[in-house]
Amino acid sequence: MDKEQARFVLRSFRPDGSDCEDPEFTEALKLAHQDLELGQWLAGERTFDAAFAAALAEVKLPVALCKSILDGLAIERGDVPQATDAIDASMIGALASIQPPPTLRTELLAAMERSGRATRPSVFWWRRAAIPLAAAAGMALAFYITRQPESQVPRFASVPVEFVEAGFIRAYESPQFRLEEQREDHSALITHLKERKLPCPCCLPRGLAKVKGIGCRELVIDGKSGSLICFDGAENGVVNLVIFRREDVRGELPERQSPSFAQYGAWAVARWADDERVFVLLGKDCNVTKLAALF
Repeated sequence: MDKEQARFVLRSFRPDGSDCEDPEFTEALKLAHQDLELGQWLAGERTFDAAFAAALAEVKLPVALCKSILDGLAIERGDVPQATDAIDASMIGALASIQPPPTLRTELLAAMERSGRATRPSVFWWRRAAIPLAAAAGMALAFYITRQPESQVPRFASVPVEFVEAGFIRAYESPQFRLEEQREDHSALITHLKERKLPCPCCLPRGLAKVKGIGCRELVIDGKSGSLICFDGAENGVVNLVIFRREDVRGELPERQSPSFAQYGAWAVARWADDERVFVLLGKDCNVTKLAALF
């Protein structure tokens, strides 16, 4: 599987993690873990999907919209009387004007054949295929979500630790990246995060305790809220500690006494966890040996 094939498959990766056991998705996710560019792309896709779903859930629609849509569809089938007033006529006319792209059916069938599931098209693929259809489907989905009991509204499952790493790198390298609080004092940064009810470290690697802080901020990846603390590592350069709640992240995560290390291009990465939190320490233009010296 090459990168383009992996992108095609991962566009239909469901946010609840139910596809993780599928061999085809497993191969694509493995490639995303190994390839930094692909990993960053996937993190961006899932962040967009999470934001898109959240935006749909906040849309407030007229109470009668669902009935109007169903009535309009029924009129097309000829099983209800024609519109009796101007509002009905406007709704029916708007629905009737929606025309899918000529290639939509072919592209849907190709996507379903590629994924091996004829009953499940790509989850968010249609947003690029047909803007008019996306608008109509989005209104119907928002109507459905806002009418469900709160306990039945879909929740995003935990995310792989690789998404956390790729999501941070993508945010950090963005021109819009900013820190919320800038202090040298570690305790002041941690206090700021605690006031925002964000996950905080109970203790730092011994090497970090000796360096100055730069700042901190909230870090949202794939709908999950975590914390970021940046340190001035002097000869090691800037090092960044990412902290998320343990239930929000999955993956192989050793204890702090024996963190795992990896090198992704210019980025050296260490990861570990305790019972409540997941930690990822990242340094740019740094190597694993220098990062390991902080522990």
